[in-house]
Amino acid sequence: MPDIRLEPPPDRPRLPEFPATVEPAIRDIPGPGPEPGPAEPLVCERAAAPTGEELLSRVSPVLTTDDRVRAALDGCRYALLGASALTDDKHRATPAILVLAYDYTGGRTLEITLDDGAPPTVTGLVESSAQPGLSDAEIARAVTLARTHPEVVRRATADCVPMVLLTSDVAEGDEHHGHRRAYVGFGLPDERLPRVRVIVDLGEERVLGAGGDGDE
Repeated sequence: MPDIRLEPPPDRPRLPEFPATVEPAIRDIPGPGPEPGPAEPLVCERAAAPTGEELLSRVSPVLTTDDRVRAALDGCRYALLGASALTDDKHRATPAILVLAYDYTGGRTLEITLDDGAPPTVTGLVESSAQPGLSDAEIARAVTLARTHPEVVRRATADCVPMVLLTSDVAEGDEHHGHRRAYVGFGLPDERLPRVRVIVDLGEERVLGAGGDGDE
């Protein structure tokens, strides 16, 4: 085996060391202050934010008299889904409220913005084809319609509880495209699958079909 020799590493300058004595000497350094006393808890009260129901009740009279809103919903079957305070713009001088309205006739969502003044005033209206989540009123209506279906009457026992979800839209060209539909299942809380399930068209207020318990 050949003898391997490694060259020593090159000399490198060492980092300078700071002197132990600082010149000129540091003077006039204040001594430590008194020890802090016992801390007092800070008591603050969080302002109660209005609920969505309260906001909607406040602005509903304004919506029914605003020309833009009336023109957009004239002749349409619609529902006010909910309202919320807009807190995402810290530079806004006046608090704002966002109201979601759904037009069942045209299959569209209206996003209505209001300045929360005295009284509130409509400042913007945007139309969208996206469907927001179901409101509490829509969920209750979907369950009520679902309970009228013969299969639900026959297969959903008194101890079954409803579960309601907004269904995905279907492809263009389908007769149900653009309709606001809810999936309603009835089952026991300790069972994985519902015993019976139906699809409810909230726009037409009718049940489209039923299935469950492994039905295809």
